[in-house]
Amino acid sequence: MRTPRQATVLRLAAAAEQNSEHPLGDAIVDAAFECDLDIPPVTEFNAIPGQGVRATVDQQTVVVGNNRLLENAGIDVDPVESTLRELESDGKTVMLVGVIDRPDVSILDNTHTDMTDTRRLIGIIADADTIKDSATNAVETLRARGTDVHLITGDNERTAKAVARQVGIDDENVRAEVLPEAKADAVETIQSKENRQVMMVGDGVNDAPALAAAFVGTALGSGTDVAIEAAEVTLMRDSPVDVIHAIRISEGTLAKIKQNLFWALGYNTAMIPLASLGLLQPVFAAGAMALSSVSVLTNSLLFRGYDPSSRYRLLGSLRGNK
Repeated sequence: MRTPRQATVLRLAAAAEQNSEHPLGDAIVDAAFECDLDIPPVTEFNAIPGQGVRATVDQQTVVVGNNRLLENAGIDVDPVESTLRELESDGKTVMLVGVIDRPDVSILDNTHTDMTDTRRLIGIIADADTIKDSATNAVETLRARGTDVHLITGDNERTAKAVARQVGIDDENVRAEVLPEAKADAVETIQSKENRQVMMVGDGVNDAPALAAAFVGTALGSGTDVAIEAAEVTLMRDSPVDVIHAIRISEGTLAKIKQNLFWALGYNTAMIPLASLGLLQPVFAAGAMALSSVSVLTNSLLFRGYDPSSRYRLLGSLRGNK
């Protein structure tokens, strides 16, 4: 049961976030609906990448986001710093909710935390993502393949590292408090300085630049249109295991291409010398050519029965795939 103050905080936050495409915004709006709260309309809305949102609700400006956003709006967050650290250490993403009663007053004015002041912090919303078992399994499988797994996020470092430890990502592979454009820079740094090929997986607007910069950009099907458009691969579900499936299907496809080249070139290598020496009658040469095409087509059709839940087996021992 929420107190009237909690209901007010949730109501204003949901109003500000209702036009946001960020998953955290959707979670706040859903929570407000579950509490049967009336969400008022907004007259102005502005999404600040990597920080949060700012909107005009009920003739007042509401800001919802991280401490950087509220500090830029002239709202003091020092009184809740210890609470923030505690929540973030538990792996929760913390969003601060602040109100500016007179939007036309410059944000450079002196600020106070008293509820009667023009600029005030009215509450904290902590969202804890449920770590899917499939996420841990996906990371374990990738690491078993010899693949380094990195976490690039706009969340603060404490939250990012807490989540990373739960799924098995090393602390040194965590980049936190990264703005959208900096995510692309991080991907390019790994690809250029470390000379590696990066597969970036994301679902939000903030991930779009990094998806476009990566060697392979992979968007989750539940993500935003911007992320899907920027990616080369779109997964139909939001399961992390589907990333493994996509890699295995790609490897299996390449294996099929090599097998088909072997069949096609093998027939030609064997039959062309015989035909040039007059040892092969034209009718048999034509039959061999048709058989070559049928072999390639049949071999390709066999791939329809492949289940990516396990690695592609044909010639797998020679290729050494995991």
